[in-house]
This record gives sequence, C-alpha cells and structure tokens, in this order.
Amino acid sequence: MMPGTPPNLWSALDHSADWSVQYLWRYGVRNDQLCARCPQTAAVLDSLPLADIPGRAPTAFFSILKPGTHLPPHTGVSNIRSIVHLPLIVPDRCAFRVGGETREWRVGEAFVFDDTIEHEAWNNSDSIRAVLIIDVWNPYLSEVERTMLRHLFGALGTRLGDNGQIVD
Repeated sequence: MMPGTPPNLWSALDHSADWSVQYLWRYGVRNDQLCARCPQTAAVLDSLPLADIPGRAPTAFFSILKPGTHLPPHTGVSNIRSIVHLPLIVPDRCAFRVGGETREWRVGEAFVFDDTIEHEAWNNSDSIRAVLIIDVWNPYLSEVERTMLRHLFGALGTRLGDNGQIVD
C-alpha cells in the first residue's frame, strides 16, 4: 500500500508473502520474460478475449495463497470485465465465495465471475494454493461497446493504481 494509507482490511497482507502474485499481464502490459517461461499459459492467454484497454487491462497473474491465509471480502471496480479463475494447485480446505455462493476450486476447472460482487478466498490447508486469474471482457459487451470503452479510458489518460488511487 502507499505510505500513509490508514490501516484497513488489507493491512495484514501488505508486504506479506502470505498472498503473492506473478503478473503475466499488468495494466495492459505483457510480461514477455514470464510469458516466455510459461509458453503454454501465454498461448492460452493469447487465445482469450482479454479485456484490452491500454494502460489498464488486461491483467493476468498467478495468485499464490499460503496456508492459513484469508483474503478478506472485497469487490472489484468495474463489471466491464469478467474474472476467470483457473485452479492449478488446490489442496483440501481451500475455498472461494462470491456473493452467497461458496465453492471449492477444482484443479483444471475454470470458472468466471463478476468481481463487483463481494468475494473472498481462503486457504485453511497446510499447502500453497495457486490459481491463474485472468481479466476477460464481459461477454455481454458488444465489440462496439468495447471500442467505445477503449476510447473513453484513453481519453481519461489516467488509470487506477493497486491502491485505487489515480495514477498519471
């Protein structure tokens, strides 16, 4: 978090390895070095309708949750995208809640959700949990609407940083 950020529900995870990520894409910029180390994953990403807004999206990353870690209930900022979770390593006693539905991840079985709905995750096991998380376009948006959104965000000329603050 940015220096001076008041304590909040994410404070316990700030600068903690309990929840870590490795970005394949971040704010619309491809991490070529990591994609080269993960060619099959990169190929899958290349085949998807990634939400592509220069300077903002897509985001795609490996999410690692250490044993005993809980990601608190939170919401995303926009439903122009849908979030794909592809479970890669999932020990018992790991789960995910979106709205009123709780489910366990199953290795290799992806699911998609609207992250503007409150969600949380936990790992109550003794092993790490790894999930590939990907931003794709909301499937209800037409190509005309996607183009309009690219132009709109391009005209704004700013993006939101990790802490939700506007970044030039």
